[in-house]
Amino acid sequence: MFQSEIQVVTARNQPIRFRWKRQWYSILSIEDDRVDTGEWWNGEGEKTFYRVFAEDGVFEIYYDEKEKAWHMYRVYD
Repeated sequence: MFQSEIQVVTARNQPIRFRWKRQWYSILSIEDDRVDTGEWWNGEGEKTFYRVFAEDGVFEIYYDEKEKAWHMYRVYD
């Protein structure tokens, strides 16, 4: 798990492209999404996770509502 900040372009509140490690990836499809409330008792914000198929693989990214930032969470082989 990476949890590094990434840039994301959205349309209709859905991610459509992201930039990670100086490269842009177009999202071909969103295979799954889920909301995680996190450890709210420790001050964590709600996170929305997306498992996406992109040009070069399958990735899991998330939006942290508290930070107002996108992050790379996992890269699938």
